[in-house]
Amino acid sequence: MQIAAETAETSMRQSLGRPLAEMERGCAPAVTEALTHAVAQDALRYLAQEDVSRLQRGVAAWLSERYGWQPNIDSIRPVADLVAGFRAVLTHLLPAGQPIIVPTPGYMPFLSVPQQIGHPVIEVPMLRDDAAGWRYDFPALRAAFEAGARLMVLCNPHNPIGKVATETELAEVEALVAEFDGVVFADEIHAPLVLGAGEHIVYAARNERAAAHTITATSATKAFNIPGAKCGQLIFSNPAQLAEWRRVGHWHEHQTAVLGVVATTAAYAEGREWLRDTVGELAATVDEAVALLRATAAETGIRVIAPEATYLLWLDLSETGLLREGQSAAEAVREAAQVVVTDGSSCGAAGAGSVRFNAALSHADTMEAVRRLVAAAAAAPRAA
Repeated sequence: MQIAAETAETSMRQSLGRPLAEMERGCAPAVTEALTHAVAQDALRYLAQEDVSRLQRGVAAWLSERYGWQPNIDSIRPVADLVAGFRAVLTHLLPAGQPIIVPTPGYMPFLSVPQQIGHPVIEVPMLRDDAAGWRYDFPALRAAFEAGARLMVLCNPHNPIGKVATETELAEVEALVAEFDGVVFADEIHAPLVLGAGEHIVYAARNERAAAHTITATSATKAFNIPGAKCGQLIFSNPAQLAEWRRVGHWHEHQTAVLGVVATTAAYAEGREWLRDTVGELAATVDEAVALLRATAAETGIRVIAPEATYLLWLDLSETGLLREGQSAAEAVREAAQVVVTDGSSCGAAGAGSVRFNAALSHADTMEAVRRLVAAAAAAPRAA
């Protein structure tokens, strides 16, 4: 289809987009009300045991009702956020210098944080099929374990590509990890944001063997749009790992915000209707954005696989004319379309030439950003 030329100078337009995974949709009214009441009651103190217990009960109820998972309630431990919990696990529960495995494209801190504290990262690129979607490269994962890695990051739903792992895939991960006596760090913070008819399967809830080698990270922050609340959870389904965490984890737990506990428990208890409506709106926006990108792919060269979860679109720009030597893909998009995205190279070597686009702006802004990107790519000369 023919794409209309831009009618205004790029430099004169306001930039659209968010480089971080957060929504331009506010949060559930129940969360706002709970926070307002808590502030009025001077809930700006340090975390106390009563707050931890409240959080554990709220998270346990959510996990049981939503996923049928009933972990030991004491195994649900507070941390400030996913990255803080990940860093603490690598610091205290993994031998110094041991490499970790990250399927890529991967969430940026999964690649940067380990190396900051002396853990090399073995990147294992996902296998891409534009028709069938993303798959794990199990022979490459095996090779990474054989190279000495013992902890695998399982981001499911997967940030930044939006993949939802199937039971067959999870079973194969489980068998491989068990064979090498490994550990799974299961990031499941996007679990409530499955967009279609698919189902999120809690990795550790599947059976005792999986539970025994898993530390699960969860949070209400992404689904309920409260990332600044600073309240995540690590769930230790291995008793020995829980015991070690109880020995070393106090100051990590201490960084959790009381207001985050308030926001999290209110979201899980009273924000479900808001979540249902929000996921429906996100799914419609993502569908429309993907449809436009696919309809114009012949003219633009932009490749996209529809995400099964999250509100993130992974856009491969390697066949477009947008990329320039010495300039990142994100810089190229910003310059050509005034759209702010996350550069794919920060998600691993497999992300070079791609960007992560946040489709959780308002519907109008998301579609305007996509139209800008389509127009810019269509206007950029492509190599013959």
